[in-house]
Amino acid sequence: MQKQSRRERERENRRKEILKASWAVFSSKDYDSATVDEIAEMAELSKGTLYLYFQNKAELFFSTFELGVENVFSIAQEAIKEKPDDPIEGIKEIMVRLLAFFENNTGFFKLLSSERAHFELKSDGGDNLKFKNRIRKIVIKGMKLIEEYIQHGIDIGVLKDIDAKDIAFVLMEVIRGFAFAIIHNIEELRPTGRLENVISILLDGIRKHNSV
Repeated sequence: MQKQSRRERERENRRKEILKASWAVFSSKDYDSATVDEIAEMAELSKGTLYLYFQNKAELFFSTFELGVENVFSIAQEAIKEKPDDPIEGIKEIMVRLLAFFENNTGFFKLLSSERAHFELKSDGGDNLKFKNRIRKIVIKGMKLIEEYIQHGIDIGVLKDIDAKDIAFVLMEVIRGFAFAIIHNIEELRPTGRLENVISILLDGIRKHNSV
């Protein structure tokens, strides 16, 4: 891989700082009330400088959304790396770590679930379609990572021979449901004191009875 020049590194670092500020602003309010001025101020840049990196608020929104999705699957990937041949413990780690991420980033989960986000992602106009395709690729890649991990568990005889794609989908939906309860403070559905039981229900449904 070609080494980045100093200018390229500085540009990349500044872009990361802008996205960090964008994350904070979009996480604290909805899309319509967030402004580029606020993001520029939080990043300690002029709005003109910010526009050298991002064309408009929509691009900032999509790039922030994209960053969050990348973070979600990076967390899952780290859990898998630590438990490559122990999918039972690895799945537990994925659930625990992702729920901790959503609990520590409640604003981002709201952004992920917002009607505006869904509206933007459903729009097929110009740049929106470009960003939507980028996000779709990240999601497909991330889900494929989890699917392959589950398939490995099937191949080594730890998990039942069920469609790995379906198991991956159920796993992520359970996490999403718990995250929703955390973010919206629905005490009856929060994982506190219940996570182990839910994990047990999920895993006992896919674990082979003769596995250790």
